[in-house]
Amino acid sequence: MNIHNVLFATSEIAPHQPISRITDMTMQLPPAIKTLRRHIYVVVPAYPALLTTIGSSTLLSEFKINGLDAPVSLLEGKLPGSSVKLLLADIPGSFDLTNDTDKTAEISNNECFARFCQVIAAIAQGEANLSWQPQLVHCNGWQTGLVPALLAHRESQVATLFTLHQPDKRQHTALKQMTQWGLPSSFTADSSIITEDQLCFAKAAVRYADSLSTTSSTYAKEICTNTFGCGLEHLLQQRQQQLFGILHGINYQQWNPAKDKLLARSYNSHTLDDKVLSKLALQRAFNLPPREKCCLIGIIGDLSSENGVNRLLDIVPQLMQQELQIILLGKGEMPHISRLRDLCLNHSEKIAAHIREDNRLSHLIIGGADIYLTLSHLAPYATHTRLALRYGTVPVVNNSGALADSVIDTNAETLANNTASGFLLDLSNDSSLLSTLNRAITFYQQHPKEWKKIAIHGMQQDFSWRKTAKQYIDLYKKTIEIRGNTGK
Repeated sequence: MNIHNVLFATSEIAPHQPISRITDMTMQLPPAIKTLRRHIYVVVPAYPALLTTIGSSTLLSEFKINGLDAPVSLLEGKLPGSSVKLLLADIPGSFDLTNDTDKTAEISNNECFARFCQVIAAIAQGEANLSWQPQLVHCNGWQTGLVPALLAHRESQVATLFTLHQPDKRQHTALKQMTQWGLPSSFTADSSIITEDQLCFAKAAVRYADSLSTTSSTYAKEICTNTFGCGLEHLLQQRQQQLFGILHGINYQQWNPAKDKLLARSYNSHTLDDKVLSKLALQRAFNLPPREKCCLIGIIGDLSSENGVNRLLDIVPQLMQQELQIILLGKGEMPHISRLRDLCLNHSEKIAAHIREDNRLSHLIIGGADIYLTLSHLAPYATHTRLALRYGTVPVVNNSGALADSVIDTNAETLANNTASGFLLDLSNDSSLLSTLNRAITFYQQHPKEWKKIAIHGMQQDFSWRKTAKQYIDLYKKTIEIRGNTGK
């Protein structure tokens, strides 16, 4: 089956929003799909600030949607940094909002996204007067969650895929705001997606999308449980056969140790010994004594309880008995920063931190540390883990979600078959962090040749967006077949 046209729907796009899982996917996946010779279009709200950033755009079409007197304008530009066509939906009375966080602003924002979903459905149905029509709409994030439901109740032939980046049932809009949309009673009376006359975007997507995807195969199983499902688990359990896990890629143009000018010296898997020069530069950058042989552990991210930094701070006194150094980079919560400051003062030759975000130091940590430690179970931190693998920095990570699908634990079996790439720990066990770190540090000290093999194996893994794009193209084909077989 050929994939002719895909409409990639998103509400988050750089540089209008900070980099997140959705933003990263928006900026990376469509260009990767286009390089595989598939037609893909990105549709996003025409935020005023984004229009200014994009600069050049042309009016593509104007069309009416139910409930609005003025027509919607569809502008065409380019996705920043690529040749992918960007469709900007200028919806009268929508998205010209402030960044207020009060309840009124939240409700207004949700209504705007409901309108955006209505526009996406209209484009998919061929109501936007375009010269093409998508075979599939790829919806990203709760803000696009009403699209599969709208199309399902129109008996559309266009397939829908919804990517659930993180379960969340909080986002909703009042049904009374949609009374002029001409919605069928089968939609407005569906108790599985409506609570107290409020329509839940994410529930609607999970209930009606032809296929669902999330950030890894392990996470796809986890979100079907009470622990990770955030109230969507019952719906997700019903859709398990249509729920797929695909790892996000990493940008090998931006992150490549063989070309990274932010390192002390670039290197590849054949010149891995040159990595030590970045290790020494990293130690100097954090005012630690330069020690080639000590095990250097690097950590990047929010220094918060949610991300597990408290677990590390609890065991630092015991870790100080080892021949190691620990470097932390990131913003944090004051109680943790205060504890960390005391530890840095008491162990000034072994632990250091910079409480800020710093791209240069991020590259230096990824490239110069011996171990990259991820203290969170959250999917966004899997990206740093895969970057560490790319740079020959051995990860120690929690055995969950995308982290578990990125790293193969080091043990007798994986060492024998040369598949080991890191060390997995169990954050549900209070003693696991200390025991796993001790295991990794001891292995680093006692088995340098095997350690190098593990690092090289990690560097050889393919976590490119091109690989991710191929997997999504296969899922697009499968989703179109699902739509055809159900006869929706």
